[in-house]
Amino acid sequence: MKSAEDLVADGDLKFESNDFEGAVSDYTSALKLQPKNADIFYNRGLAQIMQKNISAAYEDFSAALSLNGKHEDALFNRARVAAMLGSFEIAKRDFDLAIELNDGDGELFTNRGAVRLQLNDISGAIFDFTRALDINPSDGKAYYNRAMAYLKVHEKQSAMYDLAQAYQNGVIQAKETLLSLQN
Repeated sequence: MKSAEDLVADGDLKFESNDFEGAVSDYTSALKLQPKNADIFYNRGLAQIMQKNISAAYEDFSAALSLNGKHEDALFNRARVAAMLGSFEIAKRDFDLAIELNDGDGELFTNRGAVRLQLNDISGAIFDFTRALDINPSDGKAYYNRAMAYLKVHEKQSAMYDLAQAYQNGVIQAKETLLSLQN
């Protein structure tokens, strides 16, 4: 009989080779042996996302967090999944908690900003995208999303600047949006 560690290692190998169904199976078997292991729930949640089992992923990240409330990666991914499910208030709450744990991660601010944009909290979104750019000045996604926020409050010049920066930092659709604003 395999140990939980062996099953997790098998699941990790299957995950890396894109056998997500096999990874979920191995992580599930490992959880039978170690039902209080937050990292195994987290790993299974990632595999669930890859299979597009979004609700199951949310449950796994929640289980990981019930075992370890400071599991930053589980918070980040549960917030992402909540946003995918359209639960933007829940997503924002989880991003808030993740930022409390690590306020130096620009990706957390970029993602919370996107959620705030969905919630029509434009000033909050602009704040988050700006904070993300303070941390990582080459975050094209933050520039692009901040441009979208600026457009909502009719700050065309700021939006155009951000779209140009987004395009320079690899966001291809920013060029098309910028050109449409110039015409």
